[in-house]
Amino acid sequence: MNLSIADIAKAANGEIINNNNIIIKNITKDSRKVLSDSLYWSIQGEIFDGHDFIFEAVENGALGVVAREEAVKRFDLQSRNMTVIAVKDTVQALLDFAKYYKNLHKNLDKLDKIIAVTGSVGKTTAKEFMYSVLSEKFKTQKSGGNFNNEIGMPFTLFELEKDTEAVVLEMGMSGFGEIKRLSESANPDMAVITNIGTSHISNLGSREGIKKAKFEILDGMAYDSDIILNADDNMLYSERNKTGRKEYFFGINNEEADFIAEEIEFDYNKNISAFTVDKIKFKIPAAGTHNIYNALPALIAGKIYGLSNEEIQGGFNNFENAKMRQNIYALNDITNIIIIDDCYNASLESVKAAVETLANINKSKKIAVLSDVLESGDFSGEIHRKIGEALLYKKIDKVYLFGENSKITYETVKQGGGECVYFEDKSEIASELFRELKELRECAVLFKASRGMAMETVLEDLKKNMR
Repeated sequence: MNLSIADIAKAANGEIINNNNIIIKNITKDSRKVLSDSLYWSIQGEIFDGHDFIFEAVENGALGVVAREEAVKRFDLQSRNMTVIAVKDTVQALLDFAKYYKNLHKNLDKLDKIIAVTGSVGKTTAKEFMYSVLSEKFKTQKSGGNFNNEIGMPFTLFELEKDTEAVVLEMGMSGFGEIKRLSESANPDMAVITNIGTSHISNLGSREGIKKAKFEILDGMAYDSDIILNADDNMLYSERNKTGRKEYFFGINNEEADFIAEEIEFDYNKNISAFTVDKIKFKIPAAGTHNIYNALPALIAGKIYGLSNEEIQGGFNNFENAKMRQNIYALNDITNIIIIDDCYNASLESVKAAVETLANINKSKKIAVLSDVLESGDFSGEIHRKIGEALLYKKIDKVYLFGENSKITYETVKQGGGECVYFEDKSEIASELFRELKELRECAVLFKASRGMAMETVLEDLKKNMR
C-alpha cells in the first residue's frame, strides 16, 4: 500500500483533520501492532472500543487515525497535531476503502477473479477447496481464519499482492444486511452458496429469512457474473433462472443439476472420498457426502476458468481443511483411536453430517462428545431433539454431553435406549473419556459443538491424559 491520506479519506467518505500530507503503507486496527507508516482504524467491537486506544496507537507509531465524528469531538482530536480522518461509521468506511483498494488492483494489476463463498454450512471448507483448485493455475489468495465479516474481509483485501490473479473470500453473517455490505465492497465475479440451513435462525426467523440474507450476495455482483448453487437444496434450487446471473447448479440427487457427482465411494479410515463427474473420476482427501458438496463448487470454478481435469485433481490433492473443521487423525502412535476434531462451530446440519462420518468409520466403538448448538432461539428444542434422533438412527455407541440445551439431546437419547452421559462440569469429560478409552484401544471419537462452547479444551485435556 502506498496511498496519500487524501486518497484514503476520499475513498472512505471522510473529512481530513490536520492533514500532514502523510503516505500510508499499512492499515491496522490493533493499537499494539502498529507497523511502519500505518494508519490506525478505530473500530468498536463487542467488548472493546478501538477509539479508546487512539492515543496508544499514535504513541506506538501510527501516522494517523480514522475515527467516528463523535469520538473526534469527545477526545478533542482537532486540537492535537495528529492526522485524523473523521467518518460517520468506521466499519462502513473500512468497507468503502477496501472496495477502492480492491479496484486499484483490478485496474492496475492481474486481479480478475474475485470469488465469494457463503452458506449455512461448509462455506469455510468450500473456500479451502476453491483456493486449492484455483492455486493450480493462478496466483490465489484467500480469507484467513475467521476473516469473513465486515472487518475481516477488508483486511483480506488489504493483503492483495501485485501479481494476485484470484482471491477467494468467505462471507459470513448473523443478520440481514451484512452480506449485502460485504458483496457491495468486494463486487464478486463469482459467488457460491453451499446451502440454506438453520445457522443464526434465531436472528433471521426462518430458513426463508436465511435464504434472503444469503442471496444479498447478488447485490454487489454484475449481471454477467457467475453463481454456483446447490441443486439438492430445495431452497436454492427454487431460485433457478431467477438470479439474473449465469447459474451453475451442482448436486448428487437432483438429476437436473448441471454437475452431478456419481459413483460415490468413501474410505472413512483414510479420510478419502471418490466420485465421478461426467464420467471423470476425482478424489478428495476428506470423507463424507457433505465434503463432496463442498468440493463440487471448486470443480465447477475450475471448469469455468479453464483448468484441466488433471489440474483440478491436483488442487484437490493439495487441499487442507481449516483447523477444528472435521479433521480426522489418529490420537497417537500407541492406540488405535481415531479423532474427529470438528469443534469450530455447529448447526443441526453440520452435527448430523459429523455424526454420519463418525458412524461410517470402521472402528469397533463410536463415541460422540457434543455440546450446544447456539443461536438457535425458539428452534433450540427441536434442533437438539433432532440431534438426539440422529445419534440413535446412526447407532452411536455412547454419547457424552455438556451444555444447557444439550439436556434435550440427553433425554432424547436416553428415551430411545441409547447410552448417554450428561456432565454439569465440562472439565470432567476428558478424565471420564480417558478412563473409557484406556480400556478400549479401538475407537472413533467425535468432538462437535458451537464455537462458544469451546469443546476443543476437552480434546486438549484428553490428549494430555493420553500421553
